[in-house]
Amino acid sequence: MDVEVLGPFLVPLSSALAAFGFLPLARRAGFVDHPNARKQHGMPVPLIGGVVVFVGLIMAGLTTGLWRGEGWGWFLAAAVVLTAIGTLDDIFDLSARWRFLWQGITVALACAASGVYIETLGALFGGGAVMLAGLAGLGFTVLCALACINAYNMIDGIDGQAGGVTLLTLAGVAILSAAAGHNGTGLFAALACLALLTYLMFNLEIPLLRGWKMFLGDGGSTLLGFLVLWLVVAGSQRDGSFPPIVAVWLVGVPILDMLAVFARRLLRGRSPFSADRTHIHHLLLDRGLHPRQALIMVMAMHGAMVAFGVAGTLAGWSELTLTLGTFVAAAFYFSLSFLLGRPRLPVAERL
Repeated sequence: MDVEVLGPFLVPLSSALAAFGFLPLARRAGFVDHPNARKQHGMPVPLIGGVVVFVGLIMAGLTTGLWRGEGWGWFLAAAVVLTAIGTLDDIFDLSARWRFLWQGITVALACAASGVYIETLGALFGGGAVMLAGLAGLGFTVLCALACINAYNMIDGIDGQAGGVTLLTLAGVAILSAAAGHNGTGLFAALACLALLTYLMFNLEIPLLRGWKMFLGDGGSTLLGFLVLWLVVAGSQRDGSFPPIVAVWLVGVPILDMLAVFARRLLRGRSPFSADRTHIHHLLLDRGLHPRQALIMVMAMHGAMVAFGVAGTLAGWSELTLTLGTFVAAAFYFSLSFLLGRPRLPVAERL
């Protein structure tokens, strides 16, 4: 039997076995996230979600044969290092400066060695393609990687959110890659969705998994951010499965939320990296939504962006149309974010 046929079975199985194996070990070792003023879970939760997803990704690469060529080995090596950096941050609370430095070096080496980096931004304005030569393209890719990695870290604020938005992004990549005939990338993205679904069942504690809750941790969210970055760059640059501007639609809410939060903090004279409760999920929760309702709202917004990018690509819309659409989506998101962030007036004043 072809090993690719077993992929849809082996990937979730390997992730589930990793979950059942590592979760008790994490509890005994104290590798858990403790509740505090900004974290509202009731008891310590193991931070092994990234390991569960990573094991599934390794199996996905084995069953598709991607680890043997096309630069995917460099992705795997960089993913190991980046996940380790995130895990060390979970344990020792690394400074942002050192974390960004080692993330940037790792991404730069992997992209330079594999040739998977941004060389063109496409015909953003309807004319000729905007090209990025050599080091400019590599430097821009590293900048995008740091933004993506940390955006997915920041969006990991309520159960199911980081994994859910990544799931939607990978589904979009899988559809576009398969439609363009790049079945290897498409199958890998689809199998990665199964690894994420396995993690989400534990994270959201479906009825059969009560008491087996886990979080991604910084190691896991770092892995997801890099996975998304690699797939959208490979899909838009090396494979040509979709125009580069579509990557913005596929990444969607995590990037827009990060930019909105940074803007709000800077306008208040604070560091963009200072901690607060101004992410979209915090704003929705502060408006009285239940965490599951907030999750559905964020997933709906992100899903709409992914669907627009996929539909526009398959329908053959111009890159100019897709570019202009990103400004409309950003304006809508920023307006919604700032409106939700406005202080609520007392009932008497509203009357």
